[in-house]
Amino acid sequence: MRAYQIDCRQIRSYGDFIEACNKGFIESLGGKWNGNLDAFNDYLSWPEPSPCQLTILGAERCAKVLDYPRNERDETSLWVSLKGILLENKEWVHVTFQ
Repeated sequence: MRAYQIDCRQIRSYGDFIEACNKGFIESLGGKWNGNLDAFNDYLSWPEPSPCQLTILGAERCAKVLDYPRNERDETSLWVSLKGILLENKEWVHVTFQ
């Protein structure tokens, strides 16, 4: 099983999270994520062979930094939304939060 690490231990913003995801996972697949949540969901089904192991380093940091509403119409925290997307794609990625 192919393994990827997304290092979020030093993030200070959503932009930092996007950069960490690109460096740790998405660029190795030939992509470049811009922060769109639908696109994030799509990138999780790209790895070949599937499934792959994805480790999020600094998950507690993500929970603190990304603890604000997704948008004006949705009060759900951005981190809760991202974590949900990661967990809902278990057929493609096995996620570990550290």
